[in-house]
Amino acid sequence: MKPYRIFLLGLLAVLAGCPTTSTIDSAVAQANQKLELNGSPFRYKALDSEHMGMTLIPLPAGPTKAVPELKQKAMEAIASAEFKKGRSVANLAEVRHLKDGREVWVLETLGEGVAYVVAFEDPSRGDSNVRMEGPTTYSR
Repeated sequence: MKPYRIFLLGLLAVLAGCPTTSTIDSAVAQANQKLELNGSPFRYKALDSEHMGMTLIPLPAGPTKAVPELKQKAMEAIASAEFKKGRSVANLAEVRHLKDGREVWVLETLGEGVAYVVAFEDPSRGDSNVRMEGPTTYSR
């Protein structure tokens, strides 16, 4: 029994000193559950045993449902938000569509991805209200 106890104590000591991915995996799972419940198009992924990063879930891409005047209104709001973040240019790369009718407007960037979640009161009217969440930066 003595060798078994020594082995068990040694194994416990090794396991206690080694970082495991279960902690980060648990944190990622909890964070993603909250994001999903809130209808977010973003999810976390474990980068290593201590860090997680944001990603954008795969969504169908296509043209915005907004009429041109409303699209311009949304882009002006995004450009203003980008300027406040110290980014002088806001060019739309693509629009991705959520099942609930909201759109994810992905900007052209050189580094990390930048996106806004945009919702329209009525996308067929140019004077419609625009609701916007973001910017959210994520790993491509």
